[in-house]
Amino acid sequence: MTAVKPRRQAGGLFLCLAAGAALAAERIVPTDDPGSDCVAARIFAQRTRQNLKYDALYCAVNKQRPAYDRCLRHVSANETVTFFTDRCNAPDEGAYLSINGQTHLVRRDSRSAHPEVAYAGTYKGDGVVVRIVPKRRIERFFDGSERIGVKYAVDVFIEREGRSVKITAVYDDRP
Repeated sequence: MTAVKPRRQAGGLFLCLAAGAALAAERIVPTDDPGSDCVAARIFAQRTRQNLKYDALYCAVNKQRPAYDRCLRHVSANETVTFFTDRCNAPDEGAYLSINGQTHLVRRDSRSAHPEVAYAGTYKGDGVVVRIVPKRRIERFFDGSERIGVKYAVDVFIEREGRSVKITAVYDDRP
């Protein structure tokens, strides 16, 4: 008796791979905030392979190949991406979230009482909802007896256009 191989197997596999690729393209990826000269508190996460696409887009303004390659090496050398900061804005002026190569101005919607993580709470704006939840203190920094900063493990929940992601990140408010 011989087994009959279904012809749909290869087609089904192709559809699954295509659907997976489409979903991956829709993924929310934290990307570097262009920032400012101000030394502001920030939230950063590990750079992943998904960042390469956005790094290439960022460096594409360099039309000459050597400049593009230098830019890509420089940007990709950073192990982390800073994707949330207020750029030294006053609290009522909002903060900036950078995802998928775009920066969104978000304003605090609700504050979560936390003694050390100023960004704890929910932010909304530009079609994005961001919730920052402190998890555990990593380190405190002192100058003599004066506390000058803190690093905290945080979870950042981002919702946009029906998609959502949880990003494990670090809050750092050192000057």
